[in-house]
Amino acid sequence: MLEGQVALVTGASRGIGRAIALELARAGADVVVNYAGSEGAAREVVQEIEGLNRKAIMIRANVAQSEEVEQMVKEAISTFGKIDILVN
Repeated sequence: MLEGQVALVTGASRGIGRAIALELARAGADVVVNYAGSEGAAREVVQEIEGLNRKAIMIRANVAQSEEVEQMVKEAISTFGKIDILVN
């Protein structure tokens, strides 16, 4: 359903963000896992997504800081070439 799509999910290391990231991966999207604090939790989400045969990267960024958001978007596009879906 979402094959070939790239999703950036903020707060994806826990809670609702984590659930959304995993559901997007199950639907076929590759996922950018954004986190602010818990690197270990973000790494676990990336591993779960990769276990679904999808690509995933984790990027630390505080979405309240515009410079960090800009860098996150640049890194995501550098890795995947695009962002099709944003969940914030």
